[in-house]
Amino acid sequence: MKISMHKELERGLNLFNEGKLEEALQLIIKFEDLEDQIKDDKHYCRLLKGLILIHMGKPQESIKIAEQDYEENRNQNISLFLIDSIFLKFGNQFMLARGFKTWEDVVLCEKLLKSVSEEPPFEVELREGFYYYMRGYFYFWERNLDKAMEYQKRALVILEKYDFDKTLIPSILNLLGHIYANKGELENALKYHMQSIEYYQTRFSNSIVGKLLIASSDYSLGDISYQQGNLETALAYHEKSIKSWEQYTHSMAVYWVGINYDSMIRAFLYKNSPEEAQKYLDRFYQFLKKKKISKNFSWYKLSKARTLRSSSRVRERAEAEKSLKELVDEHEGVKSTVTRGIPEEFTLALIELCDFYLEELRLTNDLKIIDDIRPLIIRLLKESERINSYILQAQAHLLYGKISLLQINMGDARRHLTQAQQIAEEHGFQLLAREISTEHDKLLERLNKWEELDKSNAPMSERMALASLEESLDLIQRRRAIKTPELVNEDPILLLIIGEGGILLFSHPFSDEMKVEDEIFGSFLSAIKSFSDEVFSEGLDRAKFGQYTVLIKNIADFSFCYLFKGQTYLAQKKIVNFTENFQKNTSMMQTLNKYNQTSQVIEVKDFPFLEGFINEIFINK
Repeated sequence: MKISMHKELERGLNLFNEGKLEEALQLIIKFEDLEDQIKDDKHYCRLLKGLILIHMGKPQESIKIAEQDYEENRNQNISLFLIDSIFLKFGNQFMLARGFKTWEDVVLCEKLLKSVSEEPPFEVELREGFYYYMRGYFYFWERNLDKAMEYQKRALVILEKYDFDKTLIPSILNLLGHIYANKGELENALKYHMQSIEYYQTRFSNSIVGKLLIASSDYSLGDISYQQGNLETALAYHEKSIKSWEQYTHSMAVYWVGINYDSMIRAFLYKNSPEEAQKYLDRFYQFLKKKKISKNFSWYKLSKARTLRSSSRVRERAEAEKSLKELVDEHEGVKSTVTRGIPEEFTLALIELCDFYLEELRLTNDLKIIDDIRPLIIRLLKESERINSYILQAQAHLLYGKISLLQINMGDARRHLTQAQQIAEEHGFQLLAREISTEHDKLLERLNKWEELDKSNAPMSERMALASLEESLDLIQRRRAIKTPELVNEDPILLLIIGEGGILLFSHPFSDEMKVEDEIFGSFLSAIKSFSDEVFSEGLDRAKFGQYTVLIKNIADFSFCYLFKGQTYLAQKKIVNFTENFQKNTSMMQTLNKYNQTSQVIEVKDFPFLEGFINEIFINK
């Protein structure tokens, strides 16, 4: 689908989309000298010239064009063209690592789109694609990954239909690769990065933007390889990425050089190769020196702190702790000036400091060290909530749960694990949710062992091993991929609905295995619910009775309880599915309220459709 423009501009656009940037630019420059340009031609001429200059690595020249185009379209109140101007401004600021400066403009695009209903639909749709593309980037920078993915996929569907700017397609694929990598879905991340790289290399090999986005993909591929345990492959990708970014001087290039060096240093330290880590730290310092950048550059400071921490000398470890604290404190000053997003290195410094103290805790067995760790995790939680970073929230709750375990505080541990899984589920981090659910199941299975450790006053090393704390830290620090255990359907035993005061309203046994009277079991579960509601701000979502697990889902005045044997993850999805559909069915909710008022038990024989509804969710695999 094509936008209507002058034939010469169409030729320029085609050359641009073929990656022939110099030829396209010369044609556009010639067109600028024509005297018979109409208003639309002037706009599209500026837009195309600006886009070409961005891809030639000249954003400073392009941004002047964008500002001129913006002012003219604002003065003439041309909403569609104003969105184009903002799109061009966004591209320039993105190249200059100042994308957040365009936030107010992107918000304006949303308002402008609501005012163009009388314009041709295909003209409006293209601008919707621009808006979704830009908004998706903001969601990604804020680490709102589910929204970022939603908006980028919306943009992809629209922009694939148009022949306007084909460079956006691989750019979207690149960002989707980063999104999936951050979600822990590494196979999908690999797929999108490879598609993006192939697209750029095939059609836009002369584009500076393309080369830089390939370099960002190389970083991500290195990170993915590292999580998969392929150190040599990871280092090769990071080395390649560094060589690409070192050719440029703008702040975005320096940032990417920094994160690549830090990743390599982190990898060598994790594999117990401090000499190699030091070699790359020295290389990092020489790069900063050559570019006349202060050694207080946050990525270098973090990398140096990691390296010092690996030392056996007390003095160097103390210096590492001091540097990490400084980085964390610096963040307090930075965040007051940044309204959106969070610099990643400060989050990593917080987690590194937690890891530092946990190592000290393991060695000294001094429980007072937890008093240093807990405020850091609370800080991490508050920051993740401030910027709506749901993956960070889930990970922080997971870490908080594990710390609570070390103090044998089972209530807090389970509450934080429940919150971590709920956040992961609600925001599309399915692999993380599965792993957290598995961790929660392990905790319930090991309650007796935890009681024994508490009674015997076991050393901290034993508690940390039982809590699998090191594994969780490896996950949070992306030193390993999220495990994907095989999902196995549970064996359903009993489904109950309990009203206020523990009144049993409905009972559906799936087998004869449960011999206890339903009424007695219902009262028992009600007691658990009352206790959890009274003690915790959020009720516990599961309990373990020997080989049985029960899930409790509260809807209005009712508790839906599902007893089963086996894994919790799929069982939990089924009880959520059941309660949500039950709640949507007005007839069933009315029946439940009616029977609750008279304290009667609902019989399946009186409502045949209910049995089919239950079987569809709990029995059919």
